[in-house]
Order: sequence, then structure tokens, then C-alpha cells
Amino acid sequence: MTTLHQPLTETELLAALRTLNRSGLRGGGRAPHKPLLLLWLVDRFAASGNSETRYEEVAEPVGRLIAQYTAAVSTPDGERAALPFRLLETELWAATDAFSQPLPEQASHRRLLDLGARGRLRPAVEELLGDRRVRDRVRTLLLAEAIGSDSDTGTGSNTGTSAGSSSTLEQSVRDALPPAEPRYRQETRRVRDSRFARAVLPLYGNACAVCGFSGRIGPAPVGVEAAHVHGHADGGPDVVQNGIALCALHHALFDQGVLGLTEHLTIMVSPHFTHTGDHRGPAVTALAGLPVRLPADPGHRLAPQYVAWHAEHVFRH
Repeated sequence: MTTLHQPLTETELLAALRTLNRSGLRGGGRAPHKPLLLLWLVDRFAASGNSETRYEEVAEPVGRLIAQYTAAVSTPDGERAALPFRLLETELWAATDAFSQPLPEQASHRRLLDLGARGRLRPAVEELLGDRRVRDRVRTLLLAEAIGSDSDTGTGSNTGTSAGSSSTLEQSVRDALPPAEPRYRQETRRVRDSRFARAVLPLYGNACAVCGFSGRIGPAPVGVEAAHVHGHADGGPDVVQNGIALCALHHALFDQGVLGLTEHLTIMVSPHFTHTGDHRGPAVTALAGLPVRLPADPGHRLAPQYVAWHAEHVFRH
């Protein structure tokens, strides 16, 4: 494993996550405490750009997750997070008291609170998590580890978890996170999003650049959204050259890396995409190689650097 101050590669990070020391607290097995703490930290980082947290913020929500996904034990929910907070591998995580001193090896829940314990993922880990593609891979691996399945083979092992699906766990982790933004910041974001949409959508005739869908209720567009090509949460700007009009379906597929754009602004469809059900799946596959609709003014068209960013960091090659 790399030393604490060396850069970390994606491969090394994933290997470290697969080899966490996860000895069961009782009766053998592999305890999910560390993967659950890491899932909470990864989602916190995705929401705020910072994984730094105080133990008092972690104890209740992560303890509740651990209680939900482990066999019943007598430890109160609020005390369960002490173990992973204190013992998570130092290659990934640095935990100290309020004065930046190392934590005692056997610090209890109450002791961690008294010490003002705090922790943060290592800078090299945060740097990798800044890449949405890496973050998604990390989240997928941790979900599989937490529910006791093998993320490479798809086989599962019973670890005493009370829930059996990664989607259920994902929702539980989201529910355990604190509100991402104060209300005033949410209002600011809504105003910003509205301005971005008003700037972008008319350039595309209020129609999806992929399929041409254009819905309205009265004069207002409906079902068509202004999408950032370089995601705003990842530093993409609110400029029309970073915006494209997409219907709700194609916006979701674009954000999840199913759809992408070439440098010539033709559509890419991920080779990993599969589908079942009605005609919409084959219709997505058939988009490969087609050009997107573009604004009439070349100055308002997508800028190459944003298209390249999406192709590198979001599209699933």
C-alpha cells in the first residue's frame, strides 16, 4: 500500500477498500461497520466537496445504519460508530482529537465525544473521489461489501444484514446524511438553475437535443431540462456553452454516463447499457452515431472542453 503522503491510484484505492480489516465483532463473519462509515463519508463528500466531520455528527446516523445492517447486539445505536471511526485504516482516513492529537486506541463513544474527535478522508482519497466515475465505482464496491456480496462475481454471503439490496442501502445512506444545504442556499441554487434553463432552452427551441421532444403547458416548456455537460457539482460553469437541452429520460441517461458525446457532437451509447421491456431500450441503443441538434449560432454551441470532460469523467466506456 502507498504511504500516507504519496499519490493514490484508483486501483490502489479499490484494493484498499476490498481488503479492509472487517473481523466480526461476535461469532465470526465480516462486519459492515467500515463500509457503512465510508459510504456515509463518500456521499457527504459528493454533496459538500469535503469529507471532514466531527464524531458527534457521525455517531447517530452511522450508528443507525450499522444497527440496520448487522445482526442484533446490545450496543446502543449511537455507540456503534465509535469502532469504525477509531479503527478505519489510516491509509484512507485520519482521525484526531480536537487538538489534532491521535485518538486513544480503545476510545469509547463517550470518550470520543469528550475529546471532540474529528476525522477526514486522506487528501489523496478525496482527490480520487472528485472524479465522478471513480466515486461511482467506490460507492458500488462499498454497497456490495456492506450487504455481504462479492462485487466482482455477484455472489453473496450472509453477514447478518437485515436488508438485501443495494438500492435499499443507498436510500438508507441518503436518509442518514444531514441536509446538504441551508434553505437560503437551496433557494439560491433554484434561482441559478432557473436562469440557466432560461438561457439554454430557447437556444434549442425548447426541445430535446437528442430526440426532439418538446412539451408545453401553455407557454411553459415541460419535460425538457437544461443539463450541464460538465456537471455543476464538479465545477462546471453556468454558461450556455456548457448547457444542452434534454428531455427527462435523456438527461438521466446523460448524467449516468449511458449517453455521451464525441468531439464531433455525435451521440455515444455506453457498451455497458442493457435494457428490457418496451421499445424505449432499443430506441436508446439506436441513438449511437447520430448528431445532436445544435443552436443556430455557433457561438452558443457546446464548448469542446466541457464535452471532453463529460466523455472522460462521466461516460461509461
